[in-house]
Amino acid sequence: MNVPVKILIGLAAAMLMAWVWHGPGGQGEALVGHLERQAVAATADAELPGITVRMARDPLARTAIISGPANDLQREGLGSQFGVKDYVRAVPGIANVRWDDEPAGSGLPLLVETLIAVAVAYLIGLALGALLFGRRKRQSFLD
Repeated sequence: MNVPVKILIGLAAAMLMAWVWHGPGGQGEALVGHLERQAVAATADAELPGITVRMARDPLARTAIISGPANDLQREGLGSQFGVKDYVRAVPGIANVRWDDEPAGSGLPLLVETLIAVAVAYLIGLALGALLFGRRKRQSFLD
């Protein structure tokens, strides 16, 4: 078996493990649920009644969707005054924030983000391994 085939098999195995961890393993849903709880707690700081936050779940994404009655100033804030979107955007791990009456953004699904991260990490590890532990060059013609 030649080297490119071995590299592709390793990459496919790493991506399969990432998919199992994300989907059937339940870690993608756990992450989105955790982000949703933090976003709900962050909107409590805005002290506006009737504001709800949910995360995009079809497909799972790190996009917060806010709904409820609020005017433009309450939604976006003004200068140093935070709006509801700013409170939610301040939660670490949330990629996009939008109101339910705004068009959907172009955020990546969480599974795609996970697979990209795994592929990049695999290729970096492969390059470092080749750089540090690659074949030694011949020292003489007699070896």
